Amino acid sequence: MFLDVLLLFAILITLFIVVTVVAHIWIAVPFIPTPKHVGEEMLHFAGLQGSETLYDLGAGDARLLIYAKRKYPSITAIGVEFVPTVWLLGKVRIWISRQTVELRLKDVLKQDVSDADCIFLYLIPSLLTKLEKKFDAELKPGTKVVSYAFQFPHKKPVQEKSVPWLTGQRKLRMYVW
Repeated sequence: MFLDVLLLFAILITLFIVVTVVAHIWIAVPFIPTPKHVGEEMLHFAGLQGSETLYDLGAGDARLLIYAKRKYPSITAIGVEFVPTVWLLGKVRIWISRQTVELRLKDVLKQDVSDADCIFLYLIPSLLTKLEKKFDAELKPGTKVVSYAFQFPHKKPVQEKSVPWLTGQRKLRMYVW
């Protein structure tokens, strides 16, 4: 009995790892969680008032949304994640946190963000190029977009802030549509 349970557990872990690796190869965006101190800076930098609709595109395990919801209980916190295993990890984190956070298993390019007041991003440049066009078409005037580390190719940030990262600095960039 014990060996059967152990074998089942090993199979499930292996399946979890294989699905995650294949998904990351297919979409070419690695799961790298935003460091906690950077997430805190992003929330402060965004200047949230506490009643906004906040999206995290490429939300990973939803840690930033959980933190935002704890700090601003009246916000609507919505995350979008494409990798099923990372999405599942996020759903578990949300359940454990007991916060009201929505995490959608979806391609960020197919997510309607027209109701967003603020969007958080930690995504690769090639995806930011596609999102820039999408945001031009969908976002209402005044929507804030905070990007960590990478910038949009054709849009100038209205504000930048350096944050410590390993041996140097990375930037937070605030864009307003």
